[in-house]
Amino acid sequence: MIKYLPLLLVFLSSPNLVYAEKTAEEELKPQIGSIDDSGMVDVNEYEFSNAENKLWLDKHLLNIEQPVRLHYEFVKTGSYEDGFIDDIYLDIIQINEDGTRNAALQFFTEERSQKVSPSNVEKITGNPVIGIYMQGDVYEMSRLTDGGWKYFHRQIKLAIADNNESEPVTIKLNGKEYQGEKITLYPFEKIQQKDRLKEFSNKSYEFIMSEEIPGKLYQIWTVINDPANPSVPLLEEKLTLTNVEFSSEIVANKVN
Repeated sequence: MIKYLPLLLVFLSSPNLVYAEKTAEEELKPQIGSIDDSGMVDVNEYEFSNAENKLWLDKHLLNIEQPVRLHYEFVKTGSYEDGFIDDIYLDIIQINEDGTRNAALQFFTEERSQKVSPSNVEKITGNPVIGIYMQGDVYEMSRLTDGGWKYFHRQIKLAIADNNESEPVTIKLNGKEYQGEKITLYPFEKIQQKDRLKEFSNKSYEFIMSEEIPGKLYQIWTVINDPANPSVPLLEEKLTLTNVEFSSEIVANKVN
């Protein structure tokens, strides 16, 4: 039986980014993973790629069995425009009987803080930080190139669906070493009309995932190299897990 495949690349609206070509008709639905996709597959026969399994289908939060705060640091640098450093906090506050988790998410702080609907962090199993970062990424690419966000969404989705390669890596967190897996994507390298993307067509994406750390996401790293000066990227972003804090106080603070 042919069914619509739910959109695996989760996108959320982000009010503090500049959106190009976003009309009222293109407003995003409020739930994670709710954007309709025109592609159809037989879910009983379709073979998901390694990247699809690791990034979208894996139940990242099931290795968390008690309240925990995950602290990710975000760093944006490069010669193209001003960068910044900010924080992301994902609190797992409840383990539900059905195996899902309830969470609270603060994505950036103060004036950069992104709005996250409670419905996007209740009864979940996947790590919502991945989807929210990728949501912002496609809108940023749209802003930088004046291209439509749906175009970048599709190119990244196709690159993920086509990726079965990864390499083992060792990561360090809180003074300990863990084994992980690095997935690398080049969503725009095969585009024939690369001139439309200007210098941004060489953008690469790296995802480091580990079964051994809570939430499984260790790092997302994107780089746009400068052909004229390879030693200094045009734009570089790193989102990295820097601290894991298990505490019963997390539940108390969020409930009260």
